[in-house]
Amino acid sequence: MLKVMHKNKLFSIVVLSGIIFLITVSFIFWGIGPKSNDASGALATVEGERILLTEYWKQYDETYNRIKDVYKSKEELEKLNLKESVLQTLIDRRVLLITAEEAGIDVSKEELKKEIVSIPYFQKNGAFDPSLYERVLSANRMNVQMFEKELKEDLIIKKMKHLIEETAELSDSELKILEAISEGREQLTDTFLSSKKNQAVQAYIEAQKRSMEIKVNRELLP
Repeated sequence: MLKVMHKNKLFSIVVLSGIIFLITVSFIFWGIGPKSNDASGALATVEGERILLTEYWKQYDETYNRIKDVYKSKEELEKLNLKESVLQTLIDRRVLLITAEEAGIDVSKEELKKEIVSIPYFQKNGAFDPSLYERVLSANRMNVQMFEKELKEDLIIKKMKHLIEETAELSDSELKILEAISEGREQLTDTFLSSKKNQAVQAYIEAQKRSMEIKVNRELLP
């Protein structure tokens, strides 16, 4: 499938529209436990995979803390419909992870290790410090399994999005606009492409949702 996508971007768009931090001191990974079929505490499920309330509120707090200085009034925040936005973000994330697994996209132990040791928060004097690493995680109330799982998922989603974004192309009208200007062409090109890439990713996610079983227990939200 990946070969076909790379050979024909137009075909890729059609296909895509129809169908994208933890270690121990000795760098031993993958302490994730078995999945449970128990749906208790699940705010939503995507193809049977649970999105827990704890996961939701963690994402909600992170999102709120990012935007609270921009949207200072209660009225502005209410207009954002933050609760629904966070829920959809988590559903979209799960959709990308499921489809990435189906496409055979994964992150190796070596890739995960390389990412972890490159994070400045875990470095002392320019080098990875295992002791600092453990202290930072502890201070942020995280354990090995949580951090390892989240970082791996982030990297998988990054790979999946990159694959989808490669299908994005500028339209003839956008190319004509770029040809007609001399100053700021590079910046405008980047702006156009960034928008197209985001549209391609979202179109892919929405197409996937239509063929997936998604259940939401909205009564669990206040």
